[in-house]
Amino acid sequence: MINKILVLMLLILEISVSTAKAQTINIVPIHQSEGIETNLTQARQLLYQGKPEESIKILQMVLSKDPQNLIGNFLLGKAFYAENKYQNAIERLTVSVKDLPKKDSEYREAVQMLGLAQYISGHLSEAIPLLEQLSNWAPNNIEVAYALGVSYVQTRQTDKSRLTFARLFNVTTNSAAAYLLNGQMLVKQQFEETAEIELNKALEIDPKLPQTHFVLGELAIYRADIAKGIEHLQKEIELNPAFAMAHYRLGEALTRQAKWDEAIAPLQKSVWLNPFFSGPYIVLGKVYLKKNDLGSAENMLRHAASIDPKNFSAHHLLAQVLQQAGKTEDAKKEFALAEQLRSNGEKEQ
Repeated sequence: MINKILVLMLLILEISVSTAKAQTINIVPIHQSEGIETNLTQARQLLYQGKPEESIKILQMVLSKDPQNLIGNFLLGKAFYAENKYQNAIERLTVSVKDLPKKDSEYREAVQMLGLAQYISGHLSEAIPLLEQLSNWAPNNIEVAYALGVSYVQTRQTDKSRLTFARLFNVTTNSAAAYLLNGQMLVKQQFEETAEIELNKALEIDPKLPQTHFVLGELAIYRADIAKGIEHLQKEIELNPAFAMAHYRLGEALTRQAKWDEAIAPLQKSVWLNPFFSGPYIVLGKVYLKKNDLGSAENMLRHAASIDPKNFSAHHLLAQVLQQAGKTEDAKKEFALAEQLRSNGEKEQ
């Protein structure tokens, strides 16, 4: 989970560079009279033009002659960052952050790149103090706040993550909403036990807070405590009757208890509330298949496949329905399509 999230944050948190017009740059060998400063200027221009690989060559040449050159190390760290070579970037930027004058804009840029490079690399303890600096400089930067909150979660600093997410979502610190948000983030990061503590605290503060029972219900179902999950989902629907996902999850949970007839109503309500989500159609297809109502099952599953054409479950269940209905050729096509979708999904993982 964390790796997927780190990849997602990389896409969001890329540091933008200037889009200067491309120019032809004649690289001046370092031993010529123009010297190091000219080479550094060339390297900087190449970075502005989005050519980090070419910039790296010049900077490595500079640093082979002057290993302690502060700007050279900063620019090389920046070039490595642009190339997604985060470990190399970390090595150079660590030197830059230590030695660059704190009043310089390049110091702040170095802190930003180093903090994000550490975060993306999974070095969260090292990333946190840098992300805290960034958050103090730019308290309204939601991407940095999210990265900091996730880092607190991953390092088990629950109070700090709650405070960070409360600020991010503009809710009162230590309110029921703050505990709910923190609980949801903990679930996303797979800290279920701590999440349950936060969610129960949210209910203690506000027993009628929407979505809290829903998340607790999903946690219970994940742990195979279906009865407890159903109880939470029913309470959620009492508080939040227009919440389509709660109806869907309730219907799905009832199918796990083989309560096929009872499952139909919440699944149908979910469809009425959100007709563009394939999930309840698929589960209804399964219900009707179990009840041997093959016509209704086929209708539901074909509709699910039209909404979500790449859904393996929709096509695989439809193939089973068609097979039982004696539609052999159609069933073969659906089985083949389902297998192709499964193979494609495995390749993408």
